[in-house]
Amino acid sequence: MICCGRGQIGYRDYTGCTSTIEAVRVSYGSALELGLLRGRTDARTTTLYLFVSNTGCRGSCAFCPQPYGESSRISRVEWPRFSLDQVARTLIGASTLRRICIQCSDEPGIASQAEGIVKRLAPAGLPFSVSASPLSVDDMERLKDAGVEILTIPVDCADKERYRYVKGRDLEEIMDSLKAAVKVFGRGKVGTHIIVGLGESEREAVEMIDTVSRMGVAPSLFAFTPIEGTRMENAASPTIGAYRRVQIARHLIVEAGMKASDFKFGPDGRITGFGCSAETLERVFNSGHPFMVCGCPGCNRPYFNEKASGPFYNYPFRPDPKRVAEETWSD
Repeated sequence: MICCGRGQIGYRDYTGCTSTIEAVRVSYGSALELGLLRGRTDARTTTLYLFVSNTGCRGSCAFCPQPYGESSRISRVEWPRFSLDQVARTLIGASTLRRICIQCSDEPGIASQAEGIVKRLAPAGLPFSVSASPLSVDDMERLKDAGVEILTIPVDCADKERYRYVKGRDLEEIMDSLKAAVKVFGRGKVGTHIIVGLGESEREAVEMIDTVSRMGVAPSLFAFTPIEGTRMENAASPTIGAYRRVQIARHLIVEAGMKASDFKFGPDGRITGFGCSAETLERVFNSGHPFMVCGCPGCNRPYFNEKASGPFYNYPFRPDPKRVAEETWSD
């Protein structure tokens, strides 16, 4: 028995294939949902998460295990490998899944491989998202023509001064690629990821959320998770309070049209005021939505950032309003 959620996670490699067109890594929760693994979980995934890699990631993100030889893991999640035929067969009976998300290693020809997976799994009738490092416009157009609905290009780090150290590339390259993606896919059909806890201040996180939102790009939030063997293995995860404040700011910017300039910040960049009424803030807490997983429609990413025992950064279910309100000012 291999268990997820409360309990130990075991890992095996189930591939008998030599090509990533024939084989693909499947997130642990998705593999459970497809019945490719036996186990239990406290929150069922609503998206099929796949990871495609061939020659190995050429990136040098300081927080990611991929460039350091730990190819079976992204963040704290294991991604066992299965044949694409296995995935296609079991996908037909997975009634809870609402979307297929293909996450791509940074390597040459990766868009072509993602395109092949899209075409192979298209008969399931689910919408596709692809998450990749900057692609050429030709590759973007090929993915869209193949049936990809949403393209995500991760910004990850909101600290402009530390960006090259953390990501190993220039922020301008990412922003230019996001602008090109909006032209190809349209506003609201391009996403990005922002990881809280990579050295940025809360103000810098809010300003980045504001910047990409005004571009027509939907920002999703992750909490930094230190992984052994990476350059940031000894760094700390963000405090729950800092993460909650950035989550509220994201909600108010994306859903209520607020700007970074509407918020109040302390000398250290900490959010000290949200620029809205107490009644509005109470509605934010009561809804619970700002504190849940945000991403493409149908995405819930259970336990990607956290253990089932908590603490929860992104809830896969509606949280207790009183608890998240207390956590917001807990530090």
